[in-house]
Amino acid sequence: MANKRVICKSGIGGWQGKLQEQYNCFEEFKSYSDIYGLASRLGYTSSKEAWKKNPLIRGSVVPSDYEIASPQ
Repeated sequence: MANKRVICKSGIGGWQGKLQEQYNCFEEFKSYSDIYGLASRLGYTSSKEAWKKNPLIRGSVVPSDYEIASPQ
């Protein structure tokens, strides 16, 4: 499924999609999450919890744009 194009809180264009559609597998997400704190940026206590919940997220090239998105 293709990502939806959105304007992020930084004001630049970005993407929106389900978390599990952005990574090839849990291990890939966990690796990025361990390095960049992705799960905690989304408000979860662990990568496993974030993966299981599979929230709708959005982001861009600006790290602070990585967040849970409100469905629109």
